[in-house]
Amino acid sequence: MPTSRFEIDLHEEFPTLQNAPIVEAVLQFNAPPSVPFEQLELKEMLEGEFADFKLQPQMQHESRFRGSPDGNVEMHHKSDWDGFRLNSTDGKYICQWKRNSLVFSRLQPYETWPKLFEAAEPFWGAYREKGKPEIIEGIGVRFISQIPLKENEKPSKYVKQLPPPLKGMGLLADSFFHQDTIPLKGYPYEVRLIRAMQPAAERTGSKRVLIVDIDVSTTRAVAFGQLDHALSEMRYIKNKVFFTYMKDADQRFK
Repeated sequence: MPTSRFEIDLHEEFPTLQNAPIVEAVLQFNAPPSVPFEQLELKEMLEGEFADFKLQPQMQHESRFRGSPDGNVEMHHKSDWDGFRLNSTDGKYICQWKRNSLVFSRLQPYETWPKLFEAAEPFWGAYREKGKPEIIEGIGVRFISQIPLKENEKPSKYVKQLPPPLKGMGLLADSFFHQDTIPLKGYPYEVRLIRAMQPAAERTGSKRVLIVDIDVSTTRAVAFGQLDHALSEMRYIKNKVFFTYMKDADQRFK
């Protein structure tokens, strides 16, 4: 049976969910600076411009195995400075100012897209001013939702289509992890959709948790003048995937 072609319709409206199950919303800008960031100079600038955020350095760790002349194998560790992590005083906003990218997150409770971008904009503006990137190599829009399940409650109550268990063996899956990467034909985007079940932990008393992770990314570079349009399209894709995959989201999370 032929399937309909996916099309972006920026005029389509989606419900606003007052109790959205989103635990983290992320905006990522991969834009290598033309002026490399210097650690001490960047630290002073961030402490001055974002005094309400707690600042801590981020390190990139790398381990390698290397054979020695006597036939033994040696492990070598290397750590490099990879920017700074800034946490808001209320713990709801996190900015990772990395050497080649900027990652901005809002933790639950999620508010709205305009508020998310409004909070991220000062960091993105400072990143552009300080690093003077010439182009945005890639953009990511990621929304992670978690739904705690009651005892004996099935995840199929909330979502359409789940990874099939081994029915022929009479076994039931206590947990699962399934990822699809979906290119959007005719558009410079792709979607990574992750569905996972986190099992209950008797020791801590935690419940089973259904995780739906929607990650939309660009597949080619984006000019600065096209940023707003690209983000609008990526927001549409994220919403379309969420409301298509979730069952009765406008009623369950209103």
